[in-house]
Amino acid sequence: MIGLPERAELDQAAAAQEVGAAVSGTSADQPSNPYATLAANAFASPAGDDSGLLARILSDPRMQHHAGGLLSCLQCGICTSGCPAARFGDFSPREISRRALLGDPTLLTDDSVWLCCYCYTCQSRCPRGNSVAVINQIIRGMQVESGYGLKHVALFTAWTEEFYATGLGGWPRQLLDAIADAWGDRWWNLVEHLDEMRDELGVGSLYPSEKAMGELRAIMDETGSRERLQAAEAQPRA
Repeated sequence: MIGLPERAELDQAAAAQEVGAAVSGTSADQPSNPYATLAANAFASPAGDDSGLLARILSDPRMQHHAGGLLSCLQCGICTSGCPAARFGDFSPREISRRALLGDPTLLTDDSVWLCCYCYTCQSRCPRGNSVAVINQIIRGMQVESGYGLKHVALFTAWTEEFYATGLGGWPRQLLDAIADAWGDRWWNLVEHLDEMRDELGVGSLYPSEKAMGELRAIMDETGSRERLQAAEAQPRA
């Protein structure tokens, strides 16, 4: 016959076996504790699925003051609650932060990161100092580097063309008609007579000197800016 101390030890061992079986996912006859099963950690990186994306994001110089914020992201959603792009478009800063933290490689083909307008509301409100706006800048750069994001920058090649030609990034000729339609004839009159108005005001030319322009074009040529611009121009508009 088993005494009371021995019986207690057997009961404790059986209970421990049931809990162990529940936690490990193995079957037990009838686990007495339904709360013994541990839930999977939804914020942990998938085992054996390290894409290296998180390391690339954290190593970018722009993350110098935001790496700790990303790594300590609480997924509280404050960034999304104040984001204008999230309010009017299919964009979630909280989700971008979560996927960046997981190193999700699908971010490199996600068009939603281009909906961010860099207002930095996410950064100013985040209790951890995270900046999804900066994360988006880095991911956009990676998309352009891979060629996928070129379709999103194709529209802006007009500014770069104007910058190469005149030293100014505004008023690309391709957009003047559309701007005139939005702002009326006074806008077009300003563009056509801008040099005369500046002469009357005595403020000089709006454009850099020829010497400065030569130096600017040399830099853009030597750094491959022209080649990248032409590659972007060949892409269909997003």
